[in-house]
Amino acid sequence: MYKYNPIEDCYATKKKIHIFRDEINKLRSSKKKIEIFDFGCGNALDCARYLINKVDEYYGYDIHYESIKFANKSFGSKNIIFSNKLPKKKFDVIIISEVLEHLDQPDQILNLLKANLKNNGFILGSIPNGYGLTEIEKFIIHKFYIYKIIRYIYKFFRKKTLSNKNIPFNYESGHIQFFTLKKFKGIVFKNNLLIKFIKNGTLLGADLTGSTILKPDIMKKLNTYLADFIPNFMSATWIFKLQKNE
Repeated sequence: MYKYNPIEDCYATKKKIHIFRDEINKLRSSKKKIEIFDFGCGNALDCARYLINKVDEYYGYDIHYESIKFANKSFGSKNIIFSNKLPKKKFDVIIISEVLEHLDQPDQILNLLKANLKNNGFILGSIPNGYGLTEIEKFIIHKFYIYKIIRYIYKFFRKKTLSNKNIPFNYESGHIQFFTLKKFKGIVFKNNLLIKFIKNGTLLGADLTGSTILKPDIMKKLNTYLADFIPNFMSATWIFKLQKNE
């Protein structure tokens, strides 16, 4: 029923999407149409396009106007809406994928999302381990301007291969929260939410390792596979499911 299927990368995108789909599909035995709210959907390329379909009702929200404009043009339809305005209704499933780490007050956002959640609904999301190998790698490549050099080289070659195709992305909103499991669980419990599960995503991976040692498919698979066998605190990414504590 899905038009797009993810290819695994150093951020465990395929692994995450399959977990999200499995949880959403569990509702199909009792509901013909599932209402999904994707908070912080961006340009829809990283998560949204893998969840939208012709059956469910999808509402994607983001503050970045150019990303929403691109998402609507690329994926919008009668039952698929992307907007800069928060919806005034409740949903069966709320997605918050790689968003909390970008927010000044993530606890208040969880409280907002809880208000948009139906009583039998749930929240699916993912966050990076603020002290995992991926965040350490990102700190190093930003500290020594490696990230800017890589982006410059990428843009140079992209002009040659993609014919100046411009895909908007909110580069200005970087990571300002660096979560530990204790910190994350704290804001979850503060909002009277239950953690149904927390699963490991990857062992490591960011721009530098993702374009070098983790570029081969076998290394990407190994990266996500090994993450299932390590303690949560060692994982670079966490994938979670939350529900109201009724």
